[in-house]
Amino acid sequence: MSEPESAVSEAALRDGLHKANALLALLGEEFKLLSAVDLDGFEALQNRKAEILEALTSLVPVLTGEMQLNSEAAQVHGELIEDIKVILNTCRDAHLRNAILIDKKIESTRSALEVLRSSRSADTGETYDKLGKIKRGYGRGRGADV
Repeated sequence: MSEPESAVSEAALRDGLHKANALLALLGEEFKLLSAVDLDGFEALQNRKAEILEALTSLVPVLTGEMQLNSEAAQVHGELIEDIKVILNTCRDAHLRNAILIDKKIESTRSALEVLRSSRSADTGETYDKLGKIKRGYGRGRGADV
């Protein structure tokens, strides 16, 4: 056996396919937890996700083409490698979907926090207007001078 063939076995590729499918399922579960705002469950998944990603890193040279397989190994493992690539592309899309959801949740939290800050500062009492004169904050039945 030549070195490229011994560097990646069919068993390793089959395990990689299994790990890629597990990652895809985990990303789906992650999306459900994010949608339900279950941050504890989301955090609990992160260790499993990291373990799967670490296991998949050993296949990166084969999947990216950095490690060239001889023609016999390419024929034997080619379909398996393509299956893994397809699943990992789907995983990438699922990860981006989750990242977008996280970004939206962060933005809505920031907006809510800003509303709370601005309403709190309006109720603090005396402030200054654009001309530097003292104005009063909101009172019952009164609007702001701004």
